[in-house]
Amino acid sequence: MDWAREKVLVIGGSGFLGANIVHHLVATAVAVPGNIRTFSNRASHALDDLPDIERLEGDILDPARLERACEDRTLVFHAAGSTTFDPRLRRQQWMTNVEGTRNVLNAVLASPTVRRLCYTSTVNVLGCPWPDGSIGTEESCNPYTSRPKLHSFSSPEEALALADAVNQGRAPPFWWKRGGLGYFDSKLAAQELVNRAARDQGLDVVSVLPGTCFGPGSENPGPEFLLRAVLENRLPVVPRGGLPLAHVEDVARGLVLAVEKGRSGASYIVSGPPDDNRRFADMARIVAEVIREKEPGRAIRVGFPVIPGVLAWLAASVAEAWQESLGRPFTLSRPAVRMSHYALFYSSGRAAREIGYSPEKSFREAVRAMYESLR
Repeated sequence: MDWAREKVLVIGGSGFLGANIVHHLVATAVAVPGNIRTFSNRASHALDDLPDIERLEGDILDPARLERACEDRTLVFHAAGSTTFDPRLRRQQWMTNVEGTRNVLNAVLASPTVRRLCYTSTVNVLGCPWPDGSIGTEESCNPYTSRPKLHSFSSPEEALALADAVNQGRAPPFWWKRGGLGYFDSKLAAQELVNRAARDQGLDVVSVLPGTCFGPGSENPGPEFLLRAVLENRLPVVPRGGLPLAHVEDVARGLVLAVEKGRSGASYIVSGPPDDNRRFADMARIVAEVIREKEPGRAIRVGFPVIPGVLAWLAASVAEAWQESLGRPFTLSRPAVRMSHYALFYSSGRAAREIGYSPEKSFREAVRAMYESLR
């Protein structure tokens, strides 16, 4: 693929992952900055070093604005979304992740110039790997049948039925309060919209399922909360589960590889090295070790006991009430505790075989870079 000739649109281009996609395109794929357009609903300094990038402001809930963004583009990256685990924001999150993705799909399908869409999904659209601690793949983890079950839907048809009912204004009252993990459900429904567009409308789309991204410029409240809590010795305990950890620059590279080499309609897990499928206690220990490297004179704890699930749930219930009474964003919630009880470990094996993806940076390197950017 000759990136110098491509006209690229990065939806969510001012965000954490989107900005890294843009930087990778310019620095490594040798895309022409003037041929790259970003679409975002907020200002950011993440691309200030690339003044030739065209920046278009807009919301993915505005279909007309999205169609304008797709004008004369040949390739589109959809990297916008809501990752919150705040249960008060479930309706807003659904609209962003599901209806926003529907609008992107419609805009791309209506465009006479766009050849391919790369959709940023998440490993959280997959089922929970079992037994606990095993490594999941795109084939082995089914969100509808795997146990323990972390999604509210029993089939793709059920997910699509709710998505279409919401879109058409015929969903039952308080539909957004169904289930518990708003992020998991909304991203799964959005993925089913993407799959349907590929299957029924012939859309050339490839989906990338990233692990949990760390790195400089992080805007995800979870990674930043972890770093600050360890830095200030405010992390007395950790949950028993774990996550697939990735450096954001590796994930951005994986997205570009998916556009270049991915099969139309396919999904690819893109995460960090196998050893960076880590339990929360291990994650916190590495964060503490990095801080000790950076600040040798600072007293930082490195041992983090695991809290039993019932106690974690009770703590989250109290934290929700306290945070809501103060009008604060939720840094701890019951949905987050439910998710963090399990080891959500995954392999990037398919991406290695089919698109040549291999992570180059470790979680420890990502934490170092994140620490420097947050100083």
